[in-house]
Amino acid sequence: MPTLYIQEQGAQIRKRDEQLVVMRDGQVVQHIPLRTIERVVVMGRGVQITTALLIDLIGRDVPVIFTNQRGSRHYATVHAAASRDGALRLQQLALVSDADHTLTTARDVLAAKLHNQQVVLRRQSWPAAGDACAQIARAAAGLAEATTLDQVRGYEGAAAAAYFQAWRASLPPAWGFAGRAFHPPPDPLNAALSFGYTLLQHDMSTAIQVSGLDLYLGTFHVPQPGRPSLALDLMEAFRPALVDQLILSLVRDGALRPTMHVRPADRPHAVLLDDAGRAMLIDRYEALMRQTTRLASGEQTNWRRVLTLQAWAFARMVRGDDARYRGHHLDG
Repeated sequence: MPTLYIQEQGAQIRKRDEQLVVMRDGQVVQHIPLRTIERVVVMGRGVQITTALLIDLIGRDVPVIFTNQRGSRHYATVHAAASRDGALRLQQLALVSDADHTLTTARDVLAAKLHNQQVVLRRQSWPAAGDACAQIARAAAGLAEATTLDQVRGYEGAAAAAYFQAWRASLPPAWGFAGRAFHPPPDPLNAALSFGYTLLQHDMSTAIQVSGLDLYLGTFHVPQPGRPSLALDLMEAFRPALVDQLILSLVRDGALRPTMHVRPADRPHAVLLDDAGRAMLIDRYEALMRQTTRLASGEQTNWRRVLTLQAWAFARMVRGDDARYRGHHLDG
């Protein structure tokens, strides 16, 4: 069990011998050997975790991630590996304070994303894919020559518009998908994408903390209070590579359906995944992260480790061991 998600409000998780025990109303409802757990996600303020268990997990180098009940907001990640390398963080601060270096790194981060968007579209064999890929390729060419962050954002936005327009033209009308929107998600597909990106952000944040980097110092996503800018930067290439492809496969095989949504009473304009949709997406996301992929070096490893390797690659660039950062590129 690489990742344990605790979603039921009123649950308490504690340590008993070498087991993680989940309790509800004083009764044990689940117990898992601690040695089998790679990370724990605590979803909601109604879930309690004992200090003894938290200390044990920290000692085992198991990250504990705290989110809101629906998993859409990341509160904190508790992990023993965080904040150990002060020298690296000073180098990272110097990098994000250097306008030229920030621009180059932002371009490199997004070059991988635009490449992966084209690969994803070609794999769908949609009639609309060809024109969208051509538009994204033009945006990528402009991105490579961009001289300001505003230009970088403009080319990224143009690519995203073309990419999701192909989705709109190709997906069944029942999804009501008119393009990417997320504040709040207006339809079930956007709700699924947003939740999938949140799961990815949790994993990317953990990988960054393991590498010793500062989660909040990014390049494309400029630092703002409370925003994990570097996680948002490094996950850009993996939005299409992992989450988008996963969502499209779930739509294609019928596992994700337009009816799997709710409208919260306090947010009537928002569309969120219902409990069944959220549980299904968590299961399929976790299965994806356990799958192996072949790297450019020929090494085979699982997708979660790929995120860690990318964080380490960014750290090497920060230290000056590598001249440039290269985001993960899908084959194709």
